[in-house]
Amino acid sequence: MIGARFRLDPRTAAAVVGASFAFAAIAAFVPAAARAEGTARIQQADGSVNVYRDVKVQVVQKTLSVTSADGKGTMIIYRAACSYQGEIMVCLPTGVSLVQGGGVSPIKLKSGTVYLNLTGEAHNLVMSTTKLPAHSVTMALSTQRGTYITVNGAIDKGTK
Repeated sequence: MIGARFRLDPRTAAAVVGASFAFAAIAAFVPAAARAEGTARIQQADGSVNVYRDVKVQVVQKTLSVTSADGKGTMIIYRAACSYQGEIMVCLPTGVSLVQGGGVSPIKLKSGTVYLNLTGEAHNLVMSTTKLPAHSVTMALSTQRGTYITVNGAIDKGTK
């Protein structure tokens, strides 16, 4: 999602920081370096859309990161408020950064939600017919600059 192929409006990249978050809850339930691979979709305020396949989603050191397939860019959610809705962990991110080209840029969020199914079975999202597959993550973020970021991926349960 975020590599040489990823173009995030510089004003958006310079705008991504948030408030407090408890990703420690994720770390408590996911192996130290759990990985997922998935797809990221970035829609800029001007309507242009880029889709990035084979992004790597990892939970490491109490953070959630999404790295482009070429490894040149990473979006890191380092702070969020999390709770459970049934078997699904729901997090509201408040601290997000983009690491790319040797620099780190905060991303100012307008809103966003991360859903994590850390179980071995598919579960419905609360008050929805949507099922989140076993060992998977789905998220939707909106930046203050009008960029929409969505990520969907399956957590690699074989990673320790």
